[in-house]
Amino acid sequence: MNKLIKKYILEFAVIVLGISISFYVEKQNAIAYKNELKMESLLKLKNNLLSELEGFHFDYEIHSTANKYADILYYRGLQLYQTNKDSLGFYLSYVRNANTVFVENDEEYSALVNSGLIELIENRNLVSLLQKKYTDQKWYEKNNQLLLDLYLTDKRLDPFFESKNRRNHKGVVGYWTAYKPNKRYLNDEEINRVSETGLMHSLYSNLIKRAIIQDSLLIKEIDKELIN
Repeated sequence: MNKLIKKYILEFAVIVLGISISFYVEKQNAIAYKNELKMESLLKLKNNLLSELEGFHFDYEIHSTANKYADILYYRGLQLYQTNKDSLGFYLSYVRNANTVFVENDEEYSALVNSGLIELIENRNLVSLLQKKYTDQKWYEKNNQLLLDLYLTDKRLDPFFESKNRRNHKGVVGYWTAYKPNKRYLNDEEINRVSETGLMHSLYSNLIKRAIIQDSLLIKEIDKELIN
């Protein structure tokens, strides 16, 4: 009788052990699969950031240059009006028309969050940087729209441009526009408006510079997670 009981106990233990091992293996396979998905998602996110960086560098150049030209107009505009109207028209139209479009790109980040894969990221600094980046993106987008709404839709400077000489500059039409030869020089209100527009370009270019730094740091942290 005792032998029979021992036999049943042993068989039961073997069955329980087998089930436990099966569950453990299944769980480990699920974890490995989720980790694989996490790595794939992070790699896609890295590639998106690399592409985004190229755009940010272009945007920064556009807006920082517009700010530089606004300063030239504010301090040397009258001199240019008297000696070099071609340059005056170029600088003025650049400041007036320089614009880029900020497009929020959070698909891969949202996928990480919604799938729960973000919880598998061991590098918590990476998680913190990701959260901050995609919060800041809304701020960048709002400032981009503010620049467009308050300054780049202002038509008061348009009468000073001679559009027949318009040419492309960095793929955007309207920067190389001549100053009308018989047109008076800008009054104080108009030149101050140019200065305000330049300041807004400066503020936005600084935000873009911040975005460049964010993306560069994120790529480094993603690389650490991918290696691990």
